Amino acid sequence: MQFATCLSRIGSTMMGPILLEDQEDARAAVSARISRIREISGATKKDFAESLGMSPQAWGDYENGKRDLPLSVAKRLRKTYSVPLEFTYFGIKSDLPHRIAKEL
Repeated sequence: MQFATCLSRIGSTMMGPILLEDQEDARAAVSARISRIREISGATKKDFAESLGMSPQAWGDYENGKRDLPLSVAKRLRKTYSVPLEFTYFGIKSDLPHRIAKEL
């Protein structure tokens, strides 16, 4: 599925944001999930990027779906924000911390 098509499916519904679980590790799905995690954290893109030890431009490329999220960054996301790799790459919510899961 093209990135633009995936983005058109991302948004809010009566049940909450669509996180493209059916798309698993597609770039648009991963970017939708990490964007939502940042929003839930309440951080700006700049602050979130810096907390992960990267530039806001690099983070923006991942969040906007311009680049694939590398495992090294997903691991930092896991260590810093307790976001399981299973959620980041596959949309599996079962291991998410409660404070994050309740916001999805």
